Amino acid sequence: MTGFPKTVRDLVYRRANGYCEICGFNQPTQIHHRRPRGAGGTRRISTNLPANALAVCTECHQMAESKRELAYSRGWLVHQSHDPSETPVMVNGSVWVRLDDKGNQWAVQ
Repeated sequence: MTGFPKTVRDLVYRRANGYCEICGFNQPTQIHHRRPRGAGGTRRISTNLPANALAVCTECHQMAESKRELAYSRGWLVHQSHDPSETPVMVNGSVWVRLDDKGNQWAVQ
């Protein structure tokens, strides 16, 4: 598998409602893998599901990839041994949620 199928991309962009899921301001232009695929790709089906995806602007995508400690602490990146649907993520600059594979987000208490 090389990336998110169109159905997943469409679902994630709908979930984002026109805003970058990291900053909450800019229009998203890319889909970010929370649990990276790795240099050789992956065969894990969950890698290309909505819980592992964030709709992001270019600036936030670059930040999530370059400031890895921050990205892991906010759930924008997920360790290989962790399940993205079980790992909370900070969206819109300050809201903690869990994402599911149906395109929903659930507030974390």
